[in-house]
Amino acid sequence: MKTPVAGEVPEIRPARKTDFAAVAALLEEAHLGAEELSQHFENFFVAEAGGQLIGAIGLERYGTDGLLRSAAVAPQYQSRGIGRRFVGELITYAVQRGITRLVLLTTTAEAFFTSNGFSRVDRGTIRGEILNSAQFRYACPASASVMVRALPLPT
Repeated sequence: MKTPVAGEVPEIRPARKTDFAAVAALLEEAHLGAEELSQHFENFFVAEAGGQLIGAIGLERYGTDGLLRSAAVAPQYQSRGIGRRFVGELITYAVQRGITRLVLLTTTAEAFFTSNGFSRVDRGTIRGEILNSAQFRYACPASASVMVRALPLPT
């Protein structure tokens, strides 16, 4: 991967089918699973800089709940606000689709998501279809923090 250019602002855009392999590789590099990635890829966003994919974030929809998953930014591009932009983009996308609550599981980024308006909750408080996701069934360990953020109704 190329070295970041000072002042370079990555583009965040919806993922394309041609991004699939690069997203899967990025998730593997970040030690995030690609379980059921193909089933939800139409709800992914990527960050691109200098013609290279440098980040990804996705959404799985379960009724009015959304599962934020696979938030990853290549190490050399971290701490440049890309993650925060990703979360903002995903929230806007989710609200437009009538999702009223975002849920996520994390083993490493609780502080980041807290700073983005998510709150940690007891895993046992989560109900509904979202429990059928790969993330809840087997991909994330029982020790993962479960976090939620309520979303406004679309205007």
